[in-house]
Amino acid sequence: MTKIKQPEMCPRCESLKPETLCHSPVKNAWIIYHCPVCFFTWRNTEPDFITDPAQYNPHFKFKPESIDTFDIMPALPELKR
Repeated sequence: MTKIKQPEMCPRCESLKPETLCHSPVKNAWIIYHCPVCFFTWRNTEPDFITDPAQYNPHFKFKPESIDTFDIMPALPELKR
């Protein structure tokens, strides 16, 4: 059986900090990885254009240092009754 290799880099922000988030209930079916820098998540079973930083769509990439310049999500308005 082949061991599944932990990714070395986040496909979206290219940080070197991806973590294993969870494993499938069926042994070796899939693993979900998480980037604590940009909060991107992906499965090891996704196609290369999602999992490979070199193939990830450049329109959706950003540098971790730019996160501080992003707008803050607005608060949810109060519920109208």
